[in-house]
Amino acid sequence: MSDYLDIATSLHTNSLTLFVGTGFSKYMTNGKAPNWLELLVDCTIVIDKEDKLLNQLFNTDSSGKVKEAIYDLTICAQILESEYLKKRKNIKVQIAKIIKARINEKTIDKEKLEHLQAFFSTHPNINIVTTNYDTIFSDFVIPITSRIVIEGSIIPRLNSGQNIYHIHGSVNRPESIILTINDYYNFQNSNNYFSRKFFTLLQETTVAILGYSLGDFNLNSILNEVKNSKNESFRRTDLYYITRDTIPDVIEKFYSVTYGIKVIQNTPTDLFFDKVDAKYEKAKDLIDSVENLKDVMAGSHYYTDDFLKLKVSLTTILLQAASLGIESKDKVFIKTLMSLLDKKLQFTRENNAWTQYEHLADWLIEIASIIKIKGTEFEMDFCEIAKYSFSYSSKKLYKGYSWHAWQSWHNRWHEMKIDNQIMLEDIINGTIWTSYLEIPKILE
Repeated sequence: MSDYLDIATSLHTNSLTLFVGTGFSKYMTNGKAPNWLELLVDCTIVIDKEDKLLNQLFNTDSSGKVKEAIYDLTICAQILESEYLKKRKNIKVQIAKIIKARINEKTIDKEKLEHLQAFFSTHPNINIVTTNYDTIFSDFVIPITSRIVIEGSIIPRLNSGQNIYHIHGSVNRPESIILTINDYYNFQNSNNYFSRKFFTLLQETTVAILGYSLGDFNLNSILNEVKNSKNESFRRTDLYYITRDTIPDVIEKFYSVTYGIKVIQNTPTDLFFDKVDAKYEKAKDLIDSVENLKDVMAGSHYYTDDFLKLKVSLTTILLQAASLGIESKDKVFIKTLMSLLDKKLQFTRENNAWTQYEHLADWLIEIASIIKIKGTEFEMDFCEIAKYSFSYSSKKLYKGYSWHAWQSWHNRWHEMKIDNQIMLEDIINGTIWTSYLEIPKILE
């Protein structure tokens, strides 16, 4: 499945949410926006002229520059709040002042701003969720159409504009800022409209995560909450993490298995928006033209062979299923998918059909990543088709066997549900394979 096609399809169906962190603000200001550590250090300096408190809370390098906090940042913030209160000052008001001084029309990159304004002007129906306190989106990117939602403020009732959910507060309302360990505890244990709406967005829309580190406290606490209450879906994953960096395989697999996140790496922010925009027309055509899925499930309509021979045909069907709200345990739909897998298998037996072997492997993996097959009435048929796919796969290039199918199984194995991995692992370990195909090495 094309990641950008999936995201673009969500964009077309008004079900895309951007989850934006500090890295986005740094990108828009070429590094001038403060991260959380820098923000707390600046707050400390304001009330600590002799660096006494600074040295108790932070470690510095040989040049005297702060390199890390000694304690968790939420604890440092709690301590600083107390110190501010002793001096009859408000740390959250000070934070608002610092952010407004470092993020404004003079510090925002004009070229990057124009690029984003063009994208959001073309695609106005995107939800924006952010833990940032700044107002880059509402003041600069979409100043006319934005609707700001902050905890404790009136929820907008108008049905137009782009929602910007400041889940950790905003500089426009300093008392709403979530900063200390007590603030975070209260946020995570609240059950008001705001928190329910936020988690509903993360569960029911495709979410693109921008501007966070994978080790970010905010990100991981929220992902864990979503994981504990997430419903099954026919999307293999609807959480995407976008980063300009290269992510180690072990970290990528951890986030895939633990949270269902697909990592899109080596992708700067501007390139991400360009690639989504480039796939939009194709996504629109796919969704607008495929309106007969329910007829296929009812047996009154059949997909053409020409359509099913395309690799993207499964993508189209899954996206349509998601937009129709079909649940992952729907037996009629699973039966339909099984018939399509069987059809794909038949295509591999035609002349010059080597691409169909690769497609078949990808389809099996895709389905095994969104549906629990093991222990169901479909297990035997699914395993027979998977065994067929294995038997025509090869690690090396041999005539009559698909190297691409072997690579798909090997590279995407971790994407499948754990129960399905165990089920297929038993097939590989319990079967005698032609030795030079190296099928057991798929598991390595």
